[in-house]
Amino acid sequence: MKRKGEVFRRAFLICIVLVLICIVLLLAAYTYFGRRTYVHLEREQLNKTADSAQELFANPSDQTLSRTTFLEYLDAISYSNETSYIMLFSKGEDGTYYYNTNIENYQDSPYIREIYDRVLSGEELELSNFRISESDNAICAARPLYLGADRQLIGCFILIKEISNVNSAFTRLSRSLWIVSFFLLPLLILTAYFAVNQMLNPLSEMTNVARQLSKGNYGVRAKEDYPGELGLFARTLNNMSKALSSTIRQLESEKRQLGYILSSFSDGVAAINRQGELTHYNPALMKLFGTVDIHSPMDLVPDRSIWDAFDDVVESEEPRMFHYNLPGERTLWITIVPVFSDSDGCVGAVGVFKDATEIEKLEKMRNEYVANISHELRTPLTSLRGLLEPLSDGMVKDPEAQKRYYSIMLHEVERLSRLITDMLQLSRLQAGTETMEMTMFDVNELLEEVMQSFQTTAKKRNIRIELETHEDLSPVLSDRDRIEQVLVILIDNALRYAKTTIRLRATDDAHEVFVDVWDDGIGIAKENLPRLFERFYKVDSSRKDGGTGLGLSIAKKIMDQLEEQLEVDSREGEWTCFRFTLKKYISNAIPLSSVPDLVIQPVDQHHTTE
Repeated sequence: MKRKGEVFRRAFLICIVLVLICIVLLLAAYTYFGRRTYVHLEREQLNKTADSAQELFANPSDQTLSRTTFLEYLDAISYSNETSYIMLFSKGEDGTYYYNTNIENYQDSPYIREIYDRVLSGEELELSNFRISESDNAICAARPLYLGADRQLIGCFILIKEISNVNSAFTRLSRSLWIVSFFLLPLLILTAYFAVNQMLNPLSEMTNVARQLSKGNYGVRAKEDYPGELGLFARTLNNMSKALSSTIRQLESEKRQLGYILSSFSDGVAAINRQGELTHYNPALMKLFGTVDIHSPMDLVPDRSIWDAFDDVVESEEPRMFHYNLPGERTLWITIVPVFSDSDGCVGAVGVFKDATEIEKLEKMRNEYVANISHELRTPLTSLRGLLEPLSDGMVKDPEAQKRYYSIMLHEVERLSRLITDMLQLSRLQAGTETMEMTMFDVNELLEEVMQSFQTTAKKRNIRIELETHEDLSPVLSDRDRIEQVLVILIDNALRYAKTTIRLRATDDAHEVFVDVWDDGIGIAKENLPRLFERFYKVDSSRKDGGTGLGLSIAKKIMDQLEEQLEVDSREGEWTCFRFTLKKYISNAIPLSSVPDLVIQPVDQHHTTE
């Protein structure tokens, strides 16, 4: 059986109490007013009986009613109505009376003798609270008896009904009513139970609907076919449920969209309300600070100063921006703005945490790049100016000296031209506008050619170039000219720092060919290795040389464009080794008996290196 609610229990209890109160009040009223009414009815009945007896004695139907017969009549009345009587007759002319009665205890009562006197004087009495003794009361009706047409008073009679007898009869009736009420009470309680249940069923159903709505079940509906206010309440509840369901769906949709937007941000985002409670944050912010389990703002960003800044923005209602340094030389740009409501003013704040490490690094690199370009351009221009001014002023007269001046000026112009050419090429590589022509070629042949082109320069510097190759080395698929350019840059770089030896070596594995350019030079410090491929980056020991500082950057960009790897390893003071990879050529041709074998022509190996 379904457990009833508190409202049902209270309503049912109230009904039971009201039923009991009504029964008690009705029985009490019946006891009080019913007794008086019952006594009044008994008195009226006794008066009617007395009038009938008086009339019968005065006007007998057979004209022969004797005193004995009248006495028998009174005996019959007394028996049927539980009534006592006293009959008093005149005995003779001497004025004496004799009487008959069925009263045993009260015939000599002074209260009755008082009645005699009043009735024998011709008075008719009707008493509802007649005292027949010191302790007993009764109702009585007394009538005088007349004889003949001249209405001669010959006696009287008194009908007496004790109150105790009336009370006894009324008590029996009241007891019967109490017994009936006792047996009717369970029926009344059961009727009240079903009536209250029927009345509260709609309210119970609508309460369940409201409870389901509070649990998030917005599809539940109440019955609307109840009469009167209950039906109106059910329809209103359903309308509210529909509106609430639509609003909740819209809010959930907006919440999901907000979640997707926040998750898609690469910058960290956090929001608090006016009480300082965290309301929104995204995975990017968790990643910035390395947090996982979030229960409070300090769990997300473990720095009180940042949340104090949020509180200051909420209080001042003014946005704020500042830098924040993270471990590992990382920098954040934090922007906090207040959030306003149409009616409540400032209700919170939203902060954006932007990782500006790369931006500041790029800004620093840009500044360095501009400074390096300015320096690299100013150096040859300053040299040219220093040589041109003496020539233009006619200060150099000797032809040999002039020739030497012109030779130096040509060298500086060529250096300036190389710098500009390298800058343009690096720019095109970074923009992705340089095309790569993929062909199959032999790495051993390319290494032999490049080595021969540097032999003269190497001998002038007393440096030996060695070549280690394998005859069974597989051909590769790449841009031959670009790979040659990379080798020229690496060997040229090695010639500047090598002491005695440069070694070129080609090896392979199942998928790639590895080309190494090794020298026994001064080596590179470990802290310089990560920045070695940056534009215009030079280690201190290399600044004495006339390189542009763009060669290794160009080589790295070429290999990235070819989707190959270029790496460097070094031991300071001993050696340096650059290694790059090349993909092996894999033929997909399937020879058939009716088709001649496919012949792949090698590219022209007689080319000019810029």
